[in-house]
Formats: sequence, structure tokens, C-alpha cells
Amino acid sequence: MTPALKAWLLWLMLCLGSFWLSLTYPALSQSSAPISPASVPQNISRDDSLNLGLDYYEQGDYLQAIAQWQQALSQTLTPAREIALHRNLANAYQRLGHAPNDAIFHWQHVLELADTDPRAESYVSSLTQGQIRIEQAQLYDSMGQHQRALELLLTARDDVEGDRPSELARQGALGNAYSALGRYDKAITAHEASLALAQALDDPPAMATALSNLANAHSFRARRAKYQQEVAINEGEDVEAQRAQAQFEGDRQAIEVRLKQSLTLGEQVGGLTQVRSLLNAHRFLKEFFPDRQEEQEHIRGQIEPLLAPLPPSRDKVFALIYLAQQQSPAQPSRAHQLLETAIHLSRSIADSRAESFALGSLGALYEQDQQYDIALGLTQQAQFTAQEISAFDSLYRWQWQAGRIYHARGELTLALHHYRAATNSLDQLRGDLIATSRDLQFEFRDAVEPVYRELIALLLKGETPGTSQTKLEETLDILERLKLAELRNFFGDDCVDVAQSVVLENGQLSDTKAVIIYSIILDEATFLVLQKADGTLSSYRVPHAKNDIQREVNDFRSLLEKRGTNEYLIPAQRLYDWLVRPLEPDLEAIAPETLVFIQDGVLRKTPVAALHDGERFLVESYALATTPSLGLTTTSRRTSRLGRTLIAGLTVEIPPFAALNNVRREVREIQNLTGGLSLLDQEFTVGNLEQELLQNPYSIVHLATHGKFGVDAESTFLLAFDDHITIDGMDQLLRSRRYAGSSRQPLELLVLSACQTAAGDNRSALGIAGVAVRAGAKTALASLWFINDEATVTLITTFYQQLQNPNITKAQALQTAQKEAIQSQFYSHPGVWSPFILIGTWR
Repeated sequence: MTPALKAWLLWLMLCLGSFWLSLTYPALSQSSAPISPASVPQNISRDDSLNLGLDYYEQGDYLQAIAQWQQALSQTLTPAREIALHRNLANAYQRLGHAPNDAIFHWQHVLELADTDPRAESYVSSLTQGQIRIEQAQLYDSMGQHQRALELLLTARDDVEGDRPSELARQGALGNAYSALGRYDKAITAHEASLALAQALDDPPAMATALSNLANAHSFRARRAKYQQEVAINEGEDVEAQRAQAQFEGDRQAIEVRLKQSLTLGEQVGGLTQVRSLLNAHRFLKEFFPDRQEEQEHIRGQIEPLLAPLPPSRDKVFALIYLAQQQSPAQPSRAHQLLETAIHLSRSIADSRAESFALGSLGALYEQDQQYDIALGLTQQAQFTAQEISAFDSLYRWQWQAGRIYHARGELTLALHHYRAATNSLDQLRGDLIATSRDLQFEFRDAVEPVYRELIALLLKGETPGTSQTKLEETLDILERLKLAELRNFFGDDCVDVAQSVVLENGQLSDTKAVIIYSIILDEATFLVLQKADGTLSSYRVPHAKNDIQREVNDFRSLLEKRGTNEYLIPAQRLYDWLVRPLEPDLEAIAPETLVFIQDGVLRKTPVAALHDGERFLVESYALATTPSLGLTTTSRRTSRLGRTLIAGLTVEIPPFAALNNVRREVREIQNLTGGLSLLDQEFTVGNLEQELLQNPYSIVHLATHGKFGVDAESTFLLAFDDHITIDGMDQLLRSRRYAGSSRQPLELLVLSACQTAAGDNRSALGIAGVAVRAGAKTALASLWFINDEATVTLITTFYQQLQNPNITKAQALQTAQKEAIQSQFYSHPGVWSPFILIGTWR
């Protein structure tokens, strides 16, 4: 099995598990069933399209139901009848799953009619605004608009007060929205409230739903804790590793308790509720209790007989797909039979989305068996079905699958075509798919990132059609799109897509004294791409694959922090030979002043300034900068004067964070140089920082405090005297200054001193880069690991001194400060000066 196919199959298991929970375990709403003729006032005829549409709906033929009710909307209608039709249409579109905007449109009409027409009052007395907002929130949540869903659910609280069934629905939906936003503690609290309400109402199906949602929320928190534990172990942070391990074990036990309760309830209720409970139990046992094989097999054996007598539905189709994926490779025929049944059922209920997944999954099995002709036929059918309903989140997967098949058959032109189509479909989704991924580490890594990387690998093959320059241009375009996707994934939203000045003018760098160096880490090799000021591109193949790069960078980082030895020199010189030496002839010919790195993967956490050619460090030859994406960087020159500076520092101990003894001097030195305002210790509160940023037009913000850039936005923060400043909080503070009239210009410079990233984690370096991008800052100066001594004060002071000269770029100012440290008696070790990196605009 190819690595790409392994990733696809792993993703499919995760995706179907998440899909199963999110679609078949919605928060229960009392307004989710269509209105029958008996439910409306007596003056409405019962033998018309309302009745006929209901018949189709109950048979699972939602398209025919929609057609009947849409036709009825064109007639002259009473308010009650119009509300009934809009409500039914909203439910039908909601069941289809691929048209959330249509469902929202019809729910909005229900609200408007209920608000504006007093004649509808008698009909809508049981249909409150709160219930409709809950329905809308679930739709927004399914579209990836989790914050919007959260706002609706919080607004609905007063509307459903005293209505326990609706509050049950609201709490369940609230838990799902919090989970999607990574706020797992709040999600668990909401789902526990939903469970308590279901128990009070003695509603077993609702209890089973709440229990499964609770298990799901605990699983998200457990995965994050496990990942944090691995990172802490790599960093040697024993206390943090123990905390994460305790969190993981606690959540794992909670999952087991909730699953047992859910299985008991499922058996009492029977039918689809029992099937759901069994499916979730199997999925979680496989992930969190892999040694309990017999229990997994027993559960799997129960599911199929229970499914057989159930009527056709989307839920049944996806259950069959999941079962097919769990079959032994030694019995492929059984998996094929299950998927063929799933295809037949999806067609019988005209569910194109379910049909697309069933066809594509069967195609994946044939791809695995290298029966490429059959696999391709099924994949093309899956593509066509997804394309008909504009289901881009499904479509890109089958385009990707077709690309892999064509590649395996050696048809590179067709492979390129389908890979390009897959990345275009991902672009159509924008942040929705990425933001909807509730397990960021797994789903992005296995379901999104490989599409871009496999296309890049194809383009870099010599035998792929196209000129070298054209293919390199496309490679960089794909790489830029991947960088944006990574940032959106890290933050879980689209806030990185901010409008900034472009770095290129007619394909040429606006800074003629700079070059851009891209690194691309692939499974089989690493590539470097040099972009000259005139736009010309050159590529260099480095015969060292992902694992080699990972090992060398980890050794380099670890040895750099051992300031008592020179052991770092071996990996420093080896990495120089891999990442810079191949470019030396071209760099000598161009003679640039500045090298701007756009790093890939593990290289993001590499302090390139400390790379060594055998005689000198790289920073001694060039000014250096890094940026997460050229598309998010502006090279506009800074103003001749530095502008107003706000300096905030923390010196005191705030457990578990130690005192920062040298921050007081750092703040004083910067204030003497810039004449800025300082907020120190008790004055450095979130409120005071916000007030200053809103009221005064600062162009530089310097924060000398503890900062942690973790594995995701939730574990990334800066420390003020009274509270943590989260990524979202910093984003709001720095953005709000621009809307408050204090400054319409982006922040010129954001300095984060005494901060650290997680040394063992590739993603954490995205946090530093993302802070600058999210805040709309042109440039950030930050440290890759914690430095708290006099060396920091000296380096930062020299940096600001250099910035007084308007002819010196920010990159050159940092270069001078680092070169002075190298030449000093006490601070020459790169463990002192190399962690400081310049991100964003280098001019």
C-alpha cells in the first residue's frame, strides 16, 4: 500500500467517525421534524402538495419532497401555510446535508414571518425564535462557521428559558460548537448539562446522543493531551509531560465510562440508536484501547445484523462504509459487498453525497489492490456525483484519488490535471474544511496537506510535462497556498487572510537587494528554490529526505541550547552543506544583502543565522529574515522615524513562571532609546494594554514577558500581570487599534522577548509567524526559545540603536546586533543570539 493510500484510508476512518457523530448525533431539537397536515390549522387542505411532500420526506426522498414544497410556495398562501412550507424545506435541505445555505435561507424566512405577521401567531406559538436559532446554529456549525453558531446559541438562551427540550438541544449544539473551536472544557460542561436534561426528561435517545457527544469531546481533549505529552518529553519538560499524561488518562477513563453507558442505553432503545452507540464504541476502542481486540470484534459482529432491517437512510449508508473499512484485507470481497450495498441504498434515496462517498470508497479499495481501471471508473463516478451537488469537500478527495491512480499508471499529464483540480476544490472550500476539522493534528495532516505535497512532488519530477521555469512557478504557487492553509488550520479560522501590500510587482521583488529561498521537504528528498529579484527561479535537489532533515534539525536545536559546549558545530555545518552550500555559486553571482527564508516543516524552528560554513556563521555574510508566506508579506519601506513605542514588561514571578530578572533593565534601555511609554509589572495588565493601544497611535509594541507558542492556538499565549493574553486576545487588541481611530496604519514592529516555542514540535513555530500576520504587524522579532539574561538586553538594545538609522533595514539591524554578540567575549555562543528571528517585512 502506498503512503498516500495509507493516509487516505486513515483519513477515511477518522472522517467517517467524525461525520457519523456530527451528522447523526446532532443536538436534539424539537423543531427538526417536518410539519404534517394534521399539525397546521384546519383551514389548510390535507390532500395537496404539503401532504404529498411529507410522503416523499418520510420515504427518504428529500429531493422529491423539496420539489413538491417549492412548487407549493409559488401559490397564494396563508401565513401559517407559508411558514409550514419554509420550515419543511429547511428540514429537507438539512437532511440532504449538501445545501446548508438553502436550509438557513428557509429558517430565516420562518423567523421573519413569525416576527412580522400577527396572523401567524397562533401557528407559531410552539415554534419559538430560540428553537429556530438552534437549528440555524447547527447548520452554521456544519459549515465550519463555529463562532457564528456559538453566537446564535448564546442568544437563544433567554428565548428557550423554561423549555427543557429546547434547552437540551441548545446545550448539545453548544457543546459541538465549543468542540469545533478547540474549547474542550466548555464543550464537556455543555454536553454534561445536555445529559442531565435528557435524564430529567427520561429521554433515552437524547441520553444516548449526549453520552456519545461527551465521549467525543473527551477524545478531542485526550488527543491534544497525548500530543502535548510527546512534545514535552522531547523538550525534557517532565512536569508538563506528567500533567499531559494525567489529562490523557483521565479523558480515556471518561471515554470508557460514557461508552458503557451509551451501549446500555442503545440496547434499551434499539434500532439506529443502538447502531450509533456500537459504531462509536468500536471507533473509540480501536483508538484508545487497541489491545481489546476481542471486544472490538464482538461489537463489529453486532452492527451488521442490526443494520439489515433498518430502512434506507444516509445514516445506514455511512455505517456500511465504515464497516467496509474495518474488514480484514484477507477478505476483500466482504468489503466490496458492503460498499456495493451502500451505493445501491444511496441511489434508492437519491442521496448524492452519500453515493459519492460510497463510490469513492469502493474505488479506494480497488486502488489498494492495484486494479486501476476499475478503481478509476468508480472514482470518476464519485467525482461526477459530487460535482453535481457542488460538494467540494467530497469532490477534492476523488480528484486526489484519480490523480494518484493516473500517477501509478504513469499518465503524468492526467495525474497533474486531477491534482490541480483537487487543490482548486480545496481553494473553493477556503477555510471551511480546515476549520471544521475537529482533530487538527490528524485530519489536516492526512486529508489536506498530502494533496498539495504530492502535486509539488509531481511538478518537481524532470519527466513531468512543462518547462522548468513554468513548473517552478506553479510549485511556488501551490506552496504559498499550502502555507496559507497551514496557518488557517493552526488558528482554526480565516483571520490570516488579511489584505496586505504585495511583495511582487510584475513578477519582480520590490527589494532588488534580496532573494527568497524556499525549502520543500518531501518524503524522498528535499528541494530548495531560489527566487531572484527579477523573478527568475532555480531549483536544487538535496538528497536528504524528511526523516534525515528532522533528525538533524532536532540535534541542532538541542545542542544549541547547551551553551557550555561547541557540539552544535557538527549539525550546524552539516545543515549548511544541505541547505545553503548548493546555492553558493548563485548567491555569489547575485551578491544580495538579505536572504529571506520561507521554511517548510521542521525547518521553521531552525535558527538559520547559526548555520556554519566552516569559517563563519551565515548571519556574518547576510542579513536574514523569514516569513510564513510571500503573499502575507509587505516590503514597503518603514517610515524615516521609528514612531511611538509601547513597552510592556513582567519581572515578577507568576507561578509556574519564574521571575524575569533582566526585563526591568531591558524596558529601561528601550525607553531611553525610543522615549516610549512603559507598563511594568502591576501596570502591565490586559486592560491597561488595551487602553493604550486604543487611545494612542503606537507603531512599535515591545512585550518582554513569558510567552508560550504551543501545538495550537489554544495553547499559545502571552503572560500579563493579571491574566493570559491569548492569540485571539492579541489579535483583537492589535486590530481594534486600527478601527478606533488611533492608527489606520499596520503595526510597524511587534517584539516578543523572553518567549519560547515548543522545541519538539513543527507546528508551534507557526504560532510566532501567525501572531504577526493576525495582528496586521509588518514585522515581528521573536525568540525561538527562552533566553533570560543580560545577553538579551544587549542584543535588543543594539537592534533598536541600529533602527535609529532610516537607511538600515530591520534585517540589517538584527544582523549587526547578532554580529556584535558573536564578537563579544561573553555572548558569542549561538545559543545566546541565534534564537532571535525576524518574521515578515525585512525592510
